[in-house]
Amino acid sequence: MTDITATPVPPRLAPFLAQWDYITGVLFERLVGLTDDELLWEPGRDAWTVRLVDGRPTPDVESWPPSGDPAPPRTLAWTLGHLGDGSFTRADWLVGSHTMQDGDLAWPMHAAESIDFARAGLQAWRDGLAQMTDVDLDTVGRSAYPGGLDPELPLIEIVWWVSKELLFHAGEAWFVRDLYAHRRRD
Repeated sequence: MTDITATPVPPRLAPFLAQWDYITGVLFERLVGLTDDELLWEPGRDAWTVRLVDGRPTPDVESWPPSGDPAPPRTLAWTLGHLGDGSFTRADWLVGSHTMQDGDLAWPMHAAESIDFARAGLQAWRDGLAQMTDVDLDTVGRSAYPGGLDPELPLIEIVWWVSKELLFHAGEAWFVRDLYAHRRRD
């Protein structure tokens, strides 16, 4: 039986959701077999990762402003934590309590937990988007997350940005897995 109370997906949002579903599916297929050692493997000097600080898993950096400067390489722990944390937080500001802040969530340091954390965060954002209407997509500040341009842009622009983040970091995760599999052992 079809739920007639469900919000129909606006046609311009449908391609984003389809791409989201495809990329998350492929990402999590690609992460099958991830080990704790691989999760925390640093692919270069000064890599951003997740470290225990005062007994709490803490990312070296949670996010960085876009610029032309290269960022250090990132571990899979950092990448999966960034995807999960960012998506959970944005979902909270889109359809939740509007209270989550950077640092509220502990980024996992074990492979299975990191995958579950990223999957749940990405799904929370996707579920929130599925509730949006065309009016929501055009509303400036509809995604009220205070840590970015959300209060200044229509939601559809934030959807574009978050989709870019998923694509960027999924590719990054695939590449780090390839590097790990073919690393030199000298």
